[in-house]
Amino acid sequence: MAATNLLPLAGVVGFGWRVGELLAVYWIEVAVLVVAHAAAAMFAERPIRLEDRSFYITGYDEDAERDEVWERDPEPIRLVSWLPPIYRRNFRVVRRSLGIFAFMLFPLFPVGWDALSYLTPTVGLATLSVCGAQVAEVRREFFAERAYEEQSPYMVVEAAQRVVFFYFVVAVLTGVSVTAGIAVIEAALAPGLLDAVADAVGVEVLLLPYLLPIALGKATVEWSRRRAFLEDDPDGIATWFTGEDARRDWKKDEESVGDD
Repeated sequence: MAATNLLPLAGVVGFGWRVGELLAVYWIEVAVLVVAHAAAAMFAERPIRLEDRSFYITGYDEDAERDEVWERDPEPIRLVSWLPPIYRRNFRVVRRSLGIFAFMLFPLFPVGWDALSYLTPTVGLATLSVCGAQVAEVRREFFAERAYEEQSPYMVVEAAQRVVFFYFVVAVLTGVSVTAGIAVIEAALAPGLLDAVADAVGVEVLLLPYLLPIALGKATVEWSRRRAFLEDDPDGIATWFTGEDARRDWKKDEESVGDD
């Protein structure tokens, strides 16, 4: 998996791919992930539990009132016969969760309107592939196993926001450390070296230090999410993508009611 995610680096070095296009595809993939989970959250049936959490999605915090987020009778709406019903009360959670796009705009600030120049036909084709892959992933995770019956809308959108937050931290650390390292090399060790390298092999190669941590981060996300989905009790970094699963509490409550 790591090798697959590192292939774009070889493409930049050996085949003249543009780093900006690769980063655009990565960004679009995360955006589609957020939208796909937001759509899936509309089908979630379970109530929300916010007590004693260490991670809150955008729009919620430890002071959120329960009656504000979930004290309405369910109002199922069946859109088509081959899909489960959606729930009107889930819309507020989904609407608030889309505030995560404020964090996703962070990587675009240094680029500005130049980011539009990377929306090439190649990126468009890659986007179609990404959309298909995310639809298949959501279908597998939430619909094939009827997981929407055991999750709240909060849990569904939280899964996507944990991925966004992970990438946000990677982007910040990469931007600060790589930029500082380049500045040190340019100013103290070899003045003019970077310009010489850019003239010799192209400026895209100088951007590889920014791309490498993101490619490794993508491999980490895919590996960890797969473990979180397949294993009942994953360890290590996969626990971050597991989230704080309220289903354990629901099971305890149901068992205690059964004992009574």
